[in-house]
Amino acid sequence: MGYEDRDYFQSKPKFELSTGIGPATKGLLIAMVGLYLGALIAGNATNFATDAFHTSSTEGAVWVRRLFVLTPLDVNTWMTGFQPGYWKLATHWLVPIDLLAAVLGGVAVFFAGRMVEELFGWRRFLLMFVGACVISGLLATLVDPLVLRGRPSIVMGPSGGAFAMFTTVAWIAPNQRTFMGWRLRPVVLTMVGVFAALSLVTGALSGAPRVQSPTQLAWAVLIAVSTMMLLKSRGLLPAPAPGSYEEAWNRRGNRAEDVDPVALALAQARKDEERDRAEALKKKELASIDQQKLDGILEKISRQGISSLSRGERTFLDEQSKRRKP
Repeated sequence: MGYEDRDYFQSKPKFELSTGIGPATKGLLIAMVGLYLGALIAGNATNFATDAFHTSSTEGAVWVRRLFVLTPLDVNTWMTGFQPGYWKLATHWLVPIDLLAAVLGGVAVFFAGRMVEELFGWRRFLLMFVGACVISGLLATLVDPLVLRGRPSIVMGPSGGAFAMFTTVAWIAPNQRTFMGWRLRPVVLTMVGVFAALSLVTGALSGAPRVQSPTQLAWAVLIAVSTMMLLKSRGLLPAPAPGSYEEAWNRRGNRAEDVDPVALALAQARKDEERDRAEALKKKELASIDQQKLDGILEKISRQGISSLSRGERTFLDEQSKRRKP
């Protein structure tokens, strides 16, 4: 086996799309799919911003509105028609507003979420993701009435957290190669900028009585940037991107083509030697244990006779006799 086949030679960068999905990302995806399907069945609607859903008096639709549909009327005490619904700040992100948002949100969580989870760990990832959802939702409910001039907006789905995670990834690894060799930062900035602008323009210009929040995506990006700046100032970023166009794992000395084959061979030889030494030590310890047991059986025979041996002791004695035959 050549040194190119060794596991340590083939080790991959810490940060790449081929990594597996973490438990937190997997749990988020399962929760989003399950709750969306449950809300779809209970509310009998595929879009939770339609008049038909909001005027429905069925028990399922009422419960979906009470639990997951966040609007400025749930938070802003000064608005006409205010009804306290502060708990929706913690639940609105669990159910996407429609099927398209569910698909896009799931894809975003799958790609961006698992990257951030690998870099920060599942606890911090969940804190960042849920925090971005909650804070962006709160800010959206406060600002949307100004943008929409009193028209109600609907704040639902994980888009706030997903956009924050994409921004986080672009901040930490701006020069990571993505599709067609493009660098990550311009791709992500273009994507979030286009979606945030479309959300703002379509929300402001739409003639629908209820629209999805036009400002939540922009707030999510600002939250992520602020968080990254804070962590950077405290030296808590897990892998800050270097100033050059190469990531830390692509610098000379870390790339596969820069590894010395002789050094690899010596390292493998040391590894094999340590393994052989450990195996020899283990065999010696087992032989010592067997010898002690054998001495005990022979002493028992001398005192009580061979008929006093148990079946297990007889089997062990036979095995030792066969093993010691030349």
